Amino acid sequence: MLKLGALCMCGLLLLMGQQSVVIAADEAEQRPVRIAIVNMAGLLENAPQSKAADAQLKLDFVPRERRLEADQKAIRQLEDELSTSIQSGVLPDLEKVEGQRKLRDLQRTYAREMEDFREAVRLARDTAIGALQAEIVQAIVEVREREKIDLVLRESNYIVASDRIDMTAQVMQHLEQKFQAKAAATPATGKQE
Repeated sequence: MLKLGALCMCGLLLLMGQQSVVIAADEAEQRPVRIAIVNMAGLLENAPQSKAADAQLKLDFVPRERRLEADQKAIRQLEDELSTSIQSGVLPDLEKVEGQRKLRDLQRTYAREMEDFREAVRLARDTAIGALQAEIVQAIVEVREREKIDLVLRESNYIVASDRIDMTAQVMQHLEQKFQAKAAATPATGKQE
């Protein structure tokens, strides 16, 4: 008797489940499918978050870049002085060898520091781009849900589309609003009261 009751209950649940699927399918049939496109490259380039990330990268790396430029200028100056002294023949052999060794050491150190600098910039840029892409994707998801869009295609995934379905401007506006809200919520640093 207990098994029969459980079997009837399972059948009833299955029937109800099929009914909700039919209802969901009917609602989907009543509403037309909405498709939109988005220009990710344009968002990555023009979003205020992108411009803020660029400014932060410059702020973080310009001092180190200037120091490397000064080091390079000093190396060139030492190279010119050594070359002039060698050509004039006034430099003793021991000082010539010592000067060349010092110049090679400086050039190697500079090359290592420059490579480290490039790697640090690349890593910071990649990290910033990854965070920006995640933020843009989240904004696309939020706009898609708000606008009840069924499918969003990236600009490289279609051949031609009308401007009517391009949601790039809406996503850009959403990103700008999020950026302004974040800026308003973040206390200004460096200001004295």
